Amino acid sequence: MRAGLVGLAGLYWPIALGRALHEHPGVQFVAAATLGIADQVIQEMLGLTPAEYAARFGLQLYADAEEMVRDARLDTVVIVTRHSEHAPWAERMAALGMDIFIPKTFATTLDDAQRIVAAEQRHGVRIAVGPSARFLPPMLAVKQALDAGRIGRPFSMRLCHHHGVIDVFHPHDWYRDPQEGGPELSLGWYGIDLVLHLMQDTIQSVYAQYGNFTSPDSPFMDCGRIEMRLMGGGLAAFDMYFCNRVAYPSWQLEIVGPGGVISVHRAAADATSVAVGLNGAQGYTPLALPAATPGWESFWIDDFLQGRAPALSAATAALITQVSLAARQSAASGAPVTLEPNGP
Repeated sequence: MRAGLVGLAGLYWPIALGRALHEHPGVQFVAAATLGIADQVIQEMLGLTPAEYAARFGLQLYADAEEMVRDARLDTVVIVTRHSEHAPWAERMAALGMDIFIPKTFATTLDDAQRIVAAEQRHGVRIAVGPSARFLPPMLAVKQALDAGRIGRPFSMRLCHHHGVIDVFHPHDWYRDPQEGGPELSLGWYGIDLVLHLMQDTIQSVYAQYGNFTSPDSPFMDCGRIEMRLMGGGLAAFDMYFCNRVAYPSWQLEIVGPGGVISVHRAAADATSVAVGLNGAQGYTPLALPAATPGWESFWIDDFLQGRAPALSAATAALITQVSLAARQSAASGAPVTLEPNGP
């Protein structure tokens, strides 16, 4: 698979995804397009000039993405642009026959999400989206227990995710622009995906409350709660923390069924150490973490290489976007929002 990046003006994804592509034995990571963005702007956001990035990964730089696709004979691209530009770039790359990976935030409007899905269908390409917390070892252990029927069909889920603070973004970084999405579209992404994946149900309605408690220079909330009613009658709640400047567990979870409770909780003084357990009729049973897991940021590479449909598709990403935007609407109005039954 010959791969390239469409865009380099980002804080995290060019390095993380560039490393994943560069290190995968089935991938030739050969090109990146700056899209005409000034070297100084890219350096401020990425911490490297385009030339330094190219030297690190041994690739060819281009200004124009279409020229890059043709000249480097690519079959896969990763879009690393402003979130509000994902839809037009997906349309342009799909028209060239590219398989595409779009790192979250998938889209900032439902119209853009639908445009990306339509481009995939129109041109017969594959569009994958990520990362996905479903591939983290604790969440894989939870899913294995659910699939084995250890607690029966779950009817309630409570999830908490702590994900840093906005301080890491440069004061002029486009991430701080409200038009580029905000935390419910980037942090909410993880939790809503897990609700859909673990509860195996669709979301009927959303009620959300937001606050900004520790980030006075941020235009966004830094702490939020999303409550969801599922089509099958179940309940889910997701707490998003974008406010903690202390060591704190990244994930906590409880999922309840008629046969017991599966939990992910802190296991030691180390905030990154978690345990997965089952509380049932026989008391507490620890659940083993899988020894090998797909990369939660790079799982899509093997999907593409092996000809599989993406584990997290554009259609699912559009549904997550719909729920995220409903949460924003609910937080602004103070009222629950009922989703369209057929999705976006």
